[in-house]
Amino acid sequence: MTLQERFGQLEAEAKGRIRRALATGNTKLLELDGRLAKVAKDDWTVPGIRRHVEELRSRAVNMRTEATKRAQELPGEAVSRIATSTRAPLQNLAKQLAELAKRLEPPAPKAVKPPEPEGKPEAKVAKAS
Repeated sequence: MTLQERFGQLEAEAKGRIRRALATGNTKLLELDGRLAKVAKDDWTVPGIRRHVEELRSRAVNMRTEATKRAQELPGEAVSRIATSTRAPLQNLAKQLAELAKRLEPPAPKAVKPPEPEGKPEAKVAKAS
């Protein structure tokens, strides 16, 4: 590679880098211009700032009422979801526990007949009269 070719290659690389830098710079300048135009059209006077603060305050009040409303509804909704989604599993669990308890409990004692007194009970009734 000759010195002239090397200079030509470096020059081509430099031109490419300069073009990319200019393109990036122009893009950033356009973004900055857009942001400045947005800020410039805003009303920075005291009445304008006051109006902006009032808008923000009203939005905050609306958001607070909405959040309070949702927070108040949340416990009821949670309980209803828990009740509806867990009813069947709880019933199944109760049945299984009852079956398990039947298996683990000792059998109930059998009823024993009381012993009959010796002799005929009718004869004792007759003597008493």
